[in-house]
Amino acid sequence: MTIFNYWGKTRLRDTAGGDDYHLLCWHSLDVAAVGYEMVINNIYHVTDYFSLYGLTDRDKAAQFFAWVLCWHDIGKFAHAFQQKYRHENFSTLNDTTKQYEYAHHTELGFWLWNDDLCEQSDLFPPATIAPYKIKQILSRWMSVVTGHHGRPPEAREVCNHFRPQDSQAAHQFLLQIKALFPLLAIPDEWAHDELKSRFKQLSWLFSAVTVLADWIGSDTRYFPRVAAPQPLEDYWTQALSNARTALSALPAASPVAPFTGIGNLFPFIRQPTPLQKKALEIDISAQGPQLFILEDVTGAGKTEAALILTHRLMAAGKARGVFLGLPTMATANAMYARMHQTWTALYQPDARPSLVLAHSARHLSDAFSQSVWFTDPHHSARPDEPNAWAQGCAAWFTDSNKKALLAEVGVGTLDQAMMAVMAFKHHNLRLLGLNGKVLLGDEIHACDAWMGAIVENLVETHARFGNSTILLSATLSQSQRSRLVAAFARGAGLKDEAPVLGLADYPWITHATSEKINHIPVATRPQVERSVTVSWRHSEQDCVEAVLQAVRQGDCIAWIRNSVDDAIAIYDRLVNSGAVARENILLFHSRFAFSDRQRIENKALAWFGKESHAPRAGKVIISTQVLEQSLDLDFDQMISDLAPIDLLIQRAGRLQRHIRDRYGRVKEDGGDERHAPELIVFAPEWNNDPPADWLSATLRNSAYVYPDHGQMWLTQRVLREQGEIRMPQAARLLIEAVYAEGIELPEGLIKASAEQEGKYYCDRAFAHQQGVNFAAGYISGANISLPEKLSTRLAEESITLWLARVINGDVVPYAQGEHAWEMSSLRVRQSWWNKHRQDFTPLEGPALKRWLETQHKTEAIVLVLNNAEDETYSPEMGLTGKRG
Repeated sequence: MTIFNYWGKTRLRDTAGGDDYHLLCWHSLDVAAVGYEMVINNIYHVTDYFSLYGLTDRDKAAQFFAWVLCWHDIGKFAHAFQQKYRHENFSTLNDTTKQYEYAHHTELGFWLWNDDLCEQSDLFPPATIAPYKIKQILSRWMSVVTGHHGRPPEAREVCNHFRPQDSQAAHQFLLQIKALFPLLAIPDEWAHDELKSRFKQLSWLFSAVTVLADWIGSDTRYFPRVAAPQPLEDYWTQALSNARTALSALPAASPVAPFTGIGNLFPFIRQPTPLQKKALEIDISAQGPQLFILEDVTGAGKTEAALILTHRLMAAGKARGVFLGLPTMATANAMYARMHQTWTALYQPDARPSLVLAHSARHLSDAFSQSVWFTDPHHSARPDEPNAWAQGCAAWFTDSNKKALLAEVGVGTLDQAMMAVMAFKHHNLRLLGLNGKVLLGDEIHACDAWMGAIVENLVETHARFGNSTILLSATLSQSQRSRLVAAFARGAGLKDEAPVLGLADYPWITHATSEKINHIPVATRPQVERSVTVSWRHSEQDCVEAVLQAVRQGDCIAWIRNSVDDAIAIYDRLVNSGAVARENILLFHSRFAFSDRQRIENKALAWFGKESHAPRAGKVIISTQVLEQSLDLDFDQMISDLAPIDLLIQRAGRLQRHIRDRYGRVKEDGGDERHAPELIVFAPEWNNDPPADWLSATLRNSAYVYPDHGQMWLTQRVLREQGEIRMPQAARLLIEAVYAEGIELPEGLIKASAEQEGKYYCDRAFAHQQGVNFAAGYISGANISLPEKLSTRLAEESITLWLARVINGDVVPYAQGEHAWEMSSLRVRQSWWNKHRQDFTPLEGPALKRWLETQHKTEAIVLVLNNAEDETYSPEMGLTGKRG
């Protein structure tokens, strides 16, 4: 058989795009041509990576990369693969179908190299080094190119998947293509230990560029299927032309603008805050990666200070872009809206940089959807995997979160960056996207033990690749700070450790380089100094009375509850009592359909947002933790269930957040004319020697949500001692009074706290196990011990529910408008669903089957709501199940 008897792509997924099939040799040359042009034009900095690998001649690097990419699909020469598609032009049409144990073509290709082709020295590039060293070098590259589906190939025994003629055809093709690359050679330097070690790190980036080359080379808009044989030289010339056209549709790299001061970035800032002034002054001239930890209170301008540092680093040639990672999708959406005012100022005026929103629900953001721009009206790509390619320019970043981080500026959940260091499929693309960027993590204190360990791995890896990180927090503990600095030190090769700071060392900047750690005190901005009195209530009835008193006074008030069920119960109690008019009270929690959640968020902003005025008087919101971080709200009074100290500080930050006059109008300057702020905390009666059920006896659901009851007791103790939350002066004192190591606890709480401490270290250990073994390089077997299912969050399993109505026999979504089904969905804890599933009417039988087919899903839980007011779900109360 000849090389022209093997197909590489077919029309099975794409009825347009050329002939019935695309010869395997042509697809291999398509991908090779894309790789060649990527090196020639330094697309995604692949030329720079070759320079770091010691190959500085661009033409030689381009020819080597093109040659090695010709090997990426050699596994498709296997008969096991070829019999998947039968055509009259191939002998397989008449073959008896043979049953093979399934093996992916990446594994087939890796086996073919290891078991056969690695011994065929006539296939190797010219070199003056020992043959065994050539084989070692090429073996490392074969892991990179055959593992082009987002993970290194697995080594499997699949010899029976190839017939002798299949191996011969692969050999024939690989021998013939050498003539296309006259400059092909293996540099002597690649055999040196230093470059062998360097390749292990660079292999992750080369592997990501290989994925992109395969995706682009699979696009039938630019590489239509060709079934006819022709000389390889002729097709190579055609493939290069097609590659140049394909790559011209990619977003062009944007040149960075020089840093000319704060006014260009933020023209609205007339007087920089002390933190922002420090960001303007810090010496960033050190070579290599840098770490900045900015600790200051809400309102100190941390985000602006971080972006000042970011632009300075970019203008100094130390970065090309930035990714801002937030703790939630809601906070990411809010940051995305803020960045719309700033991101273009980071680049030259004639540039067209991309600002991408990176999280799983970004398509529901009208602002983001409307910002996408296109250079090609077609959308016909059919690579090996669906949805791997989209239109040109900025739209090219939008079809997959795997590619989103490749945009110059990204805003999203921190999870998107965390996946770069976890063994998710195509994590290497995220790593490539982050490389050369400043990683900016906001509200970093929100990370639990599991996320914290992964973020530390991310900071370490980001530094090891030579990149800088900026972390922001108002309530970072000493232990968190020390671990983050230690992670950076491991990646940057720094020997110093972060010292323990004094209780007065706040606000503070920690600046670490590969040489030393700088400690920079920051002055307090007078406008953000505040003291919030803390008072206590020990029964729900006392809290209800406080709500009613606020309403009578014409104040607006929030009560933040620790569980959804508690929030629903108190909302129901207030409404049914008639003491608060239904139109003056909102319930906000996580068990609302997305459409209702958006409506409630908008209403909360109208009532309690910065510009709210007349609607505020007498308004009430009962909420869960969703209010802590996502929205810029401002309340006259606040009640909170007892929670860990950092969360109470966060919640108190929404108490009299903006300066207002006595009528509720925002003031530009002067003092607040409302009564002094007071945080009412609903908590158990204080007990110096509490029993084991101290918390659960009063706040049963809170005891479940925050199982470290020792931290809860320490929080109550320090707030009773201080009598106030005084920021920034007492910030470090409050945090360390709860989170410092070695604090003695009452005997009744030791067991619960010991259990949580054990869980903390188990979670961290488990998180470390989920990390990618970067030290080994992109090779087979490096991460084979990882479980099939990975997550960036270690929380109780949750499920998605879809709300529907049946109208005239048709199943229609609960919500209306664009993305109606997705706007009708919500997520709930698996345990809650197991307890309440009997309360609901699920869609079943043929109706469910039709719905699944229409929505292209294999399984789902669709809940049918009554057309009248449903007792299990309402737009005011969300998903409740049957109550009573």
